[in-house]
Amino acid sequence: MAYNYHFDIATSSRGKILLKLIFKWKSSIWKAIYGELIVWCMMYFFISIIYRFALSPDQQDGFERFVQFINARMKYIPMDFMLGFFVTIVSNRWITQFGNLGMIDNIALFTSAYVNGRDEKARNIRRNIVRYCVLSQTMVFRDIHFGVRKRFPTLETMVAAGIMMPHELHKFNDVKTRYAKYWLGFNWALHLVNQAKKEGRIEGDIPRDAIAQEIKNFRTGLQLIWTYDWVPLPLMYPQLVFLAVHCYFLLCLIGRQFIIRPEAANTTEIDLWIPFMSIIEFLFYMGWLKVAMDLLNPFGEDDDDFDCNFLIDRNLTVSMAAVDDSYDDLPEIKKDIFWDDTVSPLYSSEAAKKDVNFYMGSATNAVIPDVAEFTMVPHPTNEKHDRYAKKTARRTGTSVVSVPNFERTPPSRRKNSTDSVLSTTIGNLFQRRPTGGVLQQNGKERSGTGVDYLTPAYNNPTVLVEIDDDNQKRNTDNTKRESVTSFGRSKSFNHSAEHPDYLKKY
Repeated sequence: MAYNYHFDIATSSRGKILLKLIFKWKSSIWKAIYGELIVWCMMYFFISIIYRFALSPDQQDGFERFVQFINARMKYIPMDFMLGFFVTIVSNRWITQFGNLGMIDNIALFTSAYVNGRDEKARNIRRNIVRYCVLSQTMVFRDIHFGVRKRFPTLETMVAAGIMMPHELHKFNDVKTRYAKYWLGFNWALHLVNQAKKEGRIEGDIPRDAIAQEIKNFRTGLQLIWTYDWVPLPLMYPQLVFLAVHCYFLLCLIGRQFIIRPEAANTTEIDLWIPFMSIIEFLFYMGWLKVAMDLLNPFGEDDDDFDCNFLIDRNLTVSMAAVDDSYDDLPEIKKDIFWDDTVSPLYSSEAAKKDVNFYMGSATNAVIPDVAEFTMVPHPTNEKHDRYAKKTARRTGTSVVSVPNFERTPPSRRKNSTDSVLSTTIGNLFQRRPTGGVLQQNGKERSGTGVDYLTPAYNNPTVLVEIDDDNQKRNTDNTKRESVTSFGRSKSFNHSAEHPDYLKKY
């Protein structure tokens, strides 16, 4: 299984990430190419020693002209194009295969929710539905994954492992067909779903269809993995890329030699003996090829291949726990701590030091002219083209909307502020409440456990727009006056962009 380096790059500084990530050995580029790199360097130094010490001046002259000829034509092999296109195709196949390995959670959860009954027959139906799905998954993996095949070399070993029962093996062998019988476990599972429906353990066709749909999705993913193993990429494609990379570096053995004679036309400026730049090029191109070859078939026993044995064990264990151990086993329903209160989850003191990526609309910080009111008028283009307006009198008038007088920080100060905007906003939204065994809120008691709850200080007004009725007297300029007044206090954080404290900081 691949080495998981996510923790290393998630909790380290940039310098430590370089040390932890670059100098790992397991699953690393160093482990993948060190053998080829050593062989290439030995061949390079062998040719270099012959050129320097074993050839006569005339032979050296011919060798130098040959080096110049090779080096001038290295671009004839389109390495970047061939490797880039090949890795893209292979990585897309790898992503698709990984996404369809098959987690049985949905089947187990739907089976547990919809197949009712605590008697032995109901338990057997639920457990066998999920076990049959794992059975079919194991049979697919046996034929495409080398590690699973070594674990289950015969069907009798699957019986010994508990994935298949002895009588089911006899039934399995009774089905005569020349093709693989991956489908048989799913067939048994779907028939069990229908049997549970007939016995009244599934209440209706919709729950039955929901379970069947999840089994279908699970089977479809395994079918896709099987077809990828059945029809790989055409052999000539990886052959071509493999041949191109190795031919390129075989030519580099000649074309990248240091020319030491001053009278040569292509004399090297500095004789380093060690071809540093060619070694770096070998590291990148050969490493790129190794990545592609590892992704081409991830169902093996290499460091980065899928651990399908773990997935089989995990699916069987989790599904049995979901449909049996946790069936109809609910916790007592009680009021949560946010009952009659704003949902404001707490943070640990360490986590609270980090800013939260609080949502702000992309136009929130737009600078709006500071005016007392806005005049809303119809757009002349709409009036010109809308021939079917039913209330033309309404559209010929205007509306005037008053603007609340919120004190705002000037835009220049807002942009240059060095304080943490989110920390200040949260600090204004919340006030500390004293701890205790019983917490008071709005005249009601709420039990506490010594945790310092934070009470929202709601200062966010909800605006109410009052529009004069049509039968009221209109102004002489045929306008309607809309007044904006404060109306209570909002208990939602969805409109924090309109909060006065928010406006002071943005």
